[in-house]
Amino acid sequence: MKVVYTYIILVFCLSSIEAQNRVSASAEIVRVNRGQSVTVRKEIYYNANGRMIVRFMYPEEYYMVTNSFGEARIYRPKTNEVMVINDSSMSSEGELLYYFLSNRIEDLGLRSLGFSLADTRTEGNNIIRSFTPENSASKISRIEMVHENHLPIYCAYYDAKNRVIQKIFYSDYQMFSFTAFPGRVTEISYISPNDSVVSRMLYSNIKVGRNAVSPYFDFSIPPDAKIVDSDLLMRR
Repeated sequence: MKVVYTYIILVFCLSSIEAQNRVSASAEIVRVNRGQSVTVRKEIYYNANGRMIVRFMYPEEYYMVTNSFGEARIYRPKTNEVMVINDSSMSSEGELLYYFLSNRIEDLGLRSLGFSLADTRTEGNNIIRSFTPENSASKISRIEMVHENHLPIYCAYYDAKNRVIQKIFYSDYQMFSFTAFPGRVTEISYISPNDSVVSRMLYSNIKVGRNAVSPYFDFSIPPDAKIVDSDLLMRR
């Protein structure tokens, strides 16, 4: 009887830990280039075990189910078709919310992407860290990340000629019991001296731990979904 009781307690504790280590959020991405804008709306459901469900709602409904290894499946309910992808770039650990949930805000995953800390300096209340690529063939010469009150607020990517090719701003932080998330992320990518792409991502309805309750955490692609290639899936 004691063994059974201990097992029940263990299961309860493990379930509590899992419930505390997940997050859900809504996101709207607006990308502007040459006066043309594209808007995408999605919902994100992330578990600490690495499983992530992204429900895209606009301009078209489809789902992406992925894990930390980049084993991803993209499902289109309209046609009951699924595309299978194995690519590290599809890893759930590439989602910004993951770095805050796992308390990896010092580098936001730059070390795992092959960058090493080269320098740290302080300017007023800001801590500025400089990262350099371990791969000498990288087109990025360095990345500077600025933290204010231990939270990232700015990041700049430099090319081999020391020109800024991308800027990222993190703002409108929402505070939670054990972490914080930026409500707004603005990216400016300089694709040429006279052209740039501006992307703005707005996070809303962020819920953490036990407050993150949704059936989409357990979403599964129907077993009878037809496997197709990427061109067929998105063309139909």
